[in-house]
Amino acid sequence: MKYWLFTAENKASAYEMTRETSKADEGWDPSTSTITHLEAEPGDAVLLWRKGRGGGVVALGEIASTTRAERELPWALARLQARSKDGSTPPHAKVHVSLEKLSFAAPLSAQALRAAGLGHVAKQARSTTEGRNLVPLDLTDGQWGELAQLVQKVQPPKDMPTAWNIQPGVVVKRAELHDVYGGNPRLAVGASGRTPNAFLFLEHGSTGDLASRWQGAVLVAPGQAQWTDSVSYDNLAALAHRRRGVPLRVFVAHDSECLYIGEFVIDPASPIDSWVDTGKRDIQSSFSRRRPDLVDTRAPLFRLRQLDGVTMPTDRVTPFRNALRISLRLQPGGDQPAAATIRELLSVLEREPSTAASLGELDEAQMLATLVQRARRQADLDDLRAAVENRGSSERDLQRILERMTWIFGGEFLPGTARRNLTLRDQLDLALLRPDGTLHGVELKKADVKLLVTGQRNHLIVGPEVNKAVGQSMNYLRELDESRPKILVDLGIDCRRASMTVVIGHTGFVTTDASRRQIDETMRTYNSYLSRVNVTTYDHLIENAQRSLDLTPSGP
Repeated sequence: MKYWLFTAENKASAYEMTRETSKADEGWDPSTSTITHLEAEPGDAVLLWRKGRGGGVVALGEIASTTRAERELPWALARLQARSKDGSTPPHAKVHVSLEKLSFAAPLSAQALRAAGLGHVAKQARSTTEGRNLVPLDLTDGQWGELAQLVQKVQPPKDMPTAWNIQPGVVVKRAELHDVYGGNPRLAVGASGRTPNAFLFLEHGSTGDLASRWQGAVLVAPGQAQWTDSVSYDNLAALAHRRRGVPLRVFVAHDSECLYIGEFVIDPASPIDSWVDTGKRDIQSSFSRRRPDLVDTRAPLFRLRQLDGVTMPTDRVTPFRNALRISLRLQPGGDQPAAATIRELLSVLEREPSTAASLGELDEAQMLATLVQRARRQADLDDLRAAVENRGSSERDLQRILERMTWIFGGEFLPGTARRNLTLRDQLDLALLRPDGTLHGVELKKADVKLLVTGQRNHLIVGPEVNKAVGQSMNYLRELDESRPKILVDLGIDCRRASMTVVIGHTGFVTTDASRRQIDETMRTYNSYLSRVNVTTYDHLIENAQRSLDLTPSGP
């Protein structure tokens, strides 16, 4: 028997391999395969190696079959021809690999291989060039048996990016999950981005064709809705997780939280059960910029097999009620070394002021201050995002969070807030001051506003609650103008050039048949005719703040 080293595909190459062969109507080839001119035979042993930090041996298996590759993708044949000495195309075959002992979440590292006397395996894997997925591996039968035992005994890693700190059955905030592990918080399925993981989120309470259900030992669960004929990149993140050698983490999502169920794998024999229609969706056509196109969308129903975790809830009882909740933020506790180090540093700075002065001259000190401020602002922004996405949040709930993060309204305002009751009859939700002493008020409304925009003949206009909030702000500005002399004398605040921002609604809660782009355009048109009042939505406010944080430099 011969032994082979199979290199897991990175995301780009996995997508490239399936792009021309993954028509949704024809299903999707579930096999881990590659094209080679080497003499591989069915029954030969295969080791799957994942490259990169935190990589290693992630699965063992065998060659299930080989087929003659006469009509494969041109790019694959071009690679074989480029490696040929005389420029000809050598005889080639498509090799299908069956993976059995999976260890995607706990790779057998190069260090562990060296300790077991198998360091040449890691050395050969690391020296494999791009595009050579299958190479001969110099192993004896005894060494292969030892390798199989090591894969079974390996413990999950404790260091990022491969560490996984969420136990099955635990609830976390989805915003915190993506902040630590990466990925798109708006998608039902996708790649982690920052770590070697793939995510699948199942909406709790879904009914009909999109409801998750068990078929024996197989969980049938919906993926991401798409409108393309071929399997979308997002859905490929789950379908190709075996090729990439990464675990597929499944969650149940509800409002701003998600419950981790455990690690699953796509059923290799039949990865997609069927496709279900998910309605129509507005998309911006690349051929016409005048208006979006309305297209039919549908989602695949994945067939999943569970490797570990808790039972997937399928009844109407909410699994979130009594579940343990944890925070993924990096907050040092009282017994952690980071907290002790910081306290010791503060003690030194208090005793020796000259040390503090010297510290202020270091670029590293400025970087530390920037990182601390950014971490605090990100934590506040995550809290605001979670509160906004919770339909039950009141205006007071949102106000409590925004009172400590006035920076979200821009750098032209001083930190903190002024007194809110400047006039006898009205009270501001937030009162911000510019450096020249002029006032800017903020009027906060609920995020769950269903008629944020409404139809008016062939156009969209802002809804009645927006008009009401703007009218309230205008009345407050008039009161400030009339009381300007008294406020200036008593409080030293100049109301002559006061302005207002109204924060209301979230495009995700709108029930009107309007796209996000159309809602934003309606708001821009409305604001263009206002002079001292500006209207924005919570999602627009949060996205601008997140963009600002992402652009904050993290180093000197």
